[in-house]
Amino acid sequence: MTAAKKVTVGIIGGLGWLGSALLTSALANPKLNHVHFVVSSRRSPSKALGDRVTFTHDNQYLAEQSTLVVLSVRPQDWPSLPLTKIDSTVMSFMAGTSCEAIQQRHHPTHLIRALPNGACSVNQSYTPWFCASDLPSETETLIVNLLDSIGYQDRYEHEDQIDVLTAISGAGPAYPALLAQGLEQSAIALGIPADKARKAVNATLQGSAALSPDLSQSPGETVALFESYQGTTAAGLAAMKASGFSGAIESGVRSAYLKALHFNQPKD
Repeated sequence: MTAAKKVTVGIIGGLGWLGSALLTSALANPKLNHVHFVVSSRRSPSKALGDRVTFTHDNQYLAEQSTLVVLSVRPQDWPSLPLTKIDSTVMSFMAGTSCEAIQQRHHPTHLIRALPNGACSVNQSYTPWFCASDLPSETETLIVNLLDSIGYQDRYEHEDQIDVLTAISGAGPAYPALLAQGLEQSAIALGIPADKARKAVNATLQGSAALSPDLSQSPGETVALFESYQGTTAAGLAAMKASGFSGAIESGVRSAYLKALHFNQPKD
């Protein structure tokens, strides 16, 4: 059996929350045992990163050593990033930064836009990704294995779909947290002590996630099931719908999507 070819993945911003989560999970993935990593950051690591990891402050050195460069930096920091041409494949984690903009600056051989979310730190991120060109099979396998390390991934056919999902999966725990906040406030208003209200709401949301391990399960079917019981939950669901619950969510998602489209455009 032929050994897997050694490849090097460079992670710019590799000590940030997203870059470090990718590094930690990728190092633990046996499908990536042949991969070496080069990590850059403005700050130095507080502990050894392991035998398969090289640290540098020099982004250009990282790019020259890597067969795949991951841009794991904040979109607003990218324009001042000390790095120009990248003669390899680039995978960007930057929200709202188009392939066109990245291509014009870095001129990579292949360009991938991917959008992990905050659950990457517990290997539960949903990461949509897009590449306009056909990828060599070994490169696509590398991308899939890297993103599978932090949760779940799907390749999309259109770049705009990444911007749409920036407003949904990219929000990570934010929308469930807003729902939890509303439930907590309602419980307190009805006489539940604040500490117990918070515990009750957080436990309910955690339990709900645990009850839905099948990612193909329809949320609509769950709602319909509880409505069919015609009990207290059905009454609550009906009142929420009548108060514009779905419309509020759609409005929020659309606003976030529009923000993603114009995230890095200069203000007038």
